[in-house]
Amino acid sequence: MVPSSVRRDVLNWHGESGRAWLDDLPRTVWSLKRTWSLRMDGPPYDGGSHSYVVPVRREDDSPAVLKVIYRDDENIGEPTALHRYQGDGAVELFDFDPETGAMLMERAVPGNRLKSTRFFGHKTPAAAWRRIGIATGLYRRLWRPYEPVEGYPELPAATGMLDGWRAAYGEPTAEERRRLGDERLREAVARCEDLADAPETGIGNRDTHLTNIVSAERESWLVIDPKPYLAERAFDGGYFLFTQEMYGPHSGRELLRAVADGLGADAERVKAWALLRFADFIAHDADERELDAASKAMRELEDA
Repeated sequence: MVPSSVRRDVLNWHGESGRAWLDDLPRTVWSLKRTWSLRMDGPPYDGGSHSYVVPVRREDDSPAVLKVIYRDDENIGEPTALHRYQGDGAVELFDFDPETGAMLMERAVPGNRLKSTRFFGHKTPAAAWRRIGIATGLYRRLWRPYEPVEGYPELPAATGMLDGWRAAYGEPTAEERRRLGDERLREAVARCEDLADAPETGIGNRDTHLTNIVSAERESWLVIDPKPYLAERAFDGGYFLFTQEMYGPHSGRELLRAVADGLGADAERVKAWALLRFADFIAHDADERELDAASKAMRELEDA
């Protein structure tokens, strides 16, 4: 059984190659069960976008999770990062299959998502600050030097994202110009130039948000589903600050300072990465109903 969200997103994003991955998935899972002596321990988890994730039991009856990913630039380095983390702030990687990209990993129990967790005695704004502190503290721990590991994928470089944005916004389409405007397009190109020379690089995370942090017994909170890039510390703040500014109760300078301090990163570089994420969202991802709200949230960050 493949969750409908996974099937839909894989087909929508990857077309025929996604269909081929879905068609091969039963054989892939069957082969991995034999190789790793696994048995299913429940239905697959809902809510993913392009991975099949299911609870299993290992040969010694210990609980685990089997994850088979549709590999792309964003997630190809996940096993590499988990191997490097060694369970410090993230779920532990037990085994990795280079042929399929599949991973056998720790099952976080109870697995409640930080985004939906309520903290006793905390009203909404105070609870949001606590979630921000937990999340940035974890991502700060996870940033570390990167060394290639034999048998594991190399990490994509965040500078590749900058190159893509610089090229696109330097010669924008009519639709990008309509959505962003000439001034923001020029500013996006300038930010790409400013961020190209990072002060340091290590294992950063692209998809930093509160849904990818869950409660556990070994540690109170663990990161799942990392999207590692070779990047500076401030890179982690790009997506995280974007989502908090766009959808959270806090905004502006106070939010920027909380995120930058939590990550141990330069606030202006965190801001620049977040504004590039805003530009990308407005130019390509936001539907027409979101454009005004996204532009307003971006302006609040620009003024921070």
